[in-house]
Amino acid sequence: MVNTMDINVREADKTSSLQFYWLAELKNGSIVMQFENGIENLFQEVKDRFDELKYFVLYNKNYIYNRFTVDLEKGKIYFQDGYLLSSKDSSTQEKKNIRLIYFRRHKIDFGNNLEEQNHSIVYFLGLQYNDLRGNNYKLILQIDSQGNWSSGE
Repeated sequence: MVNTMDINVREADKTSSLQFYWLAELKNGSIVMQFENGIENLFQEVKDRFDELKYFVLYNKNYIYNRFTVDLEKGKIYFQDGYLLSSKDSSTQEKKNIRLIYFRRHKIDFGNNLEEQNHSIVYFLGLQYNDLRGNNYKLILQIDSQGNWSSGE
């Protein structure tokens, strides 16, 4: 049995249904990209280095300017070239213990003969943090394949 920790790359064409890719910038300035030279780096590489993470970017594979950036030092989320996305009062709160939220959900519809009829992906991107009193907050964006998004807490 093959463990995902043993193999940390996959072929890029297996995820051709993805419309958004991620990249992670670490505090030392190095960058981990989801796809490099046709090989996919697993998100586990980012998870293993959460304490070193500075920025996490989710960008459209065809148009890099259509992107969402999570600033894990300031606890803010930006859309495109700097439009700040935040929940009420979260932009002025002091934040500690800032954590990344990222996952995606696949919805696959099958026909009568069990052939795939439709496959859609929704991306979830956000952050979770504590205020100075220890109260927990989170802001999560739900992003469809066209880049439409909505926010929730």
